[in-house]
Amino acid sequence: MLGCDKTITLVHTAYDSAADTDITTETVLAGVSWYAQNRAAVDSTGLHSARVYKCRIPAAVWGDAALPVPGDTIRCGTVSAAVLDVHDNRGKANGHIYVEAS
Repeated sequence: MLGCDKTITLVHTAYDSAADTDITTETVLAGVSWYAQNRAAVDSTGLHSARVYKCRIPAAVWGDAALPVPGDTIRCGTVSAAVLDVHDNRGKANGHIYVEAS
């Protein structure tokens, strides 16, 4: 996969009912593709814009870790964004995990 030269940190928070507390885990992944895209839409209330971050994590980099879920945080450099959607494309040619965040 081309352009896989970034390092990201995936932050996942889950509730531990036995300990009645939140547990945060951080996974650092090197060799991923990361880029930003500006989105805009117009409706009756005016112009709305957002920056969407797209990350492709090759299957070889991902290994067998648990998939991120919406609400997790993904960081690349000084950018931190909430995961919106996750696509598991590991069973296809050039298998990868595709994450969208904002």
